[in-house]
Amino acid sequence: MPAARAANSGFTLLEILVVVVIIGIITTMAVISVNVLGRDRQLDEEAARLQAVLLQVRDDAMLEGRDVGLRLDAHGYDFLRYDTRYERWQPAMSDMLLRERTLPDGIEARLTLESRPVQLETRTPVTPYVPPPPDQLGGGLGAAMPDEEEDKGPQPQIVVQSSGDLVPFELLLTSSSSDERRMITGTLEGKIDVSDPDAERR
Repeated sequence: MPAARAANSGFTLLEILVVVVIIGIITTMAVISVNVLGRDRQLDEEAARLQAVLLQVRDDAMLEGRDVGLRLDAHGYDFLRYDTRYERWQPAMSDMLLRERTLPDGIEARLTLESRPVQLETRTPVTPYVPPPPDQLGGGLGAAMPDEEEDKGPQPQIVVQSSGDLVPFELLLTSSSSDERRMITGTLEGKIDVSDPDAERR
């Protein structure tokens, strides 16, 4: 009997292999979960996309000698070009780079200019400005008189100047699903960076 007990004690090779496989699976799942939950990939992608578009816009503005504006609300953004003929901002409708973009569900934008938070109003669709016919600008009967308080059309919050300079800004993207944040910062000299304001706490 003691010899039989000694023969049955301990682990077989198959049992050890099963345990090793289970440990490997658990370790792999832990690594994957850290990669998925450790950083919000969707938030990273949106921040990187906006940074890349702004950098390209800066380069194009310098090449074309034309100011470009970024118009934001909490859930998306679009771009405007400054039309010197009419002295007003016009939608960039034919440029795929400057097309209107909507942020994914759960991601919101907050803008700060000169250390002051900006109230982001809901954007409205923009159509190109067409001046009234010359006969309506005269002083004849029934003619539309110029108005000093005339609506100047849509106005961007951030302007990329033709010199490459920027209106300094801080644009914070927040995710309700992960509580993570990404900060896009633009400096007067045209430098645009993305950072994680909560990195030190992790």
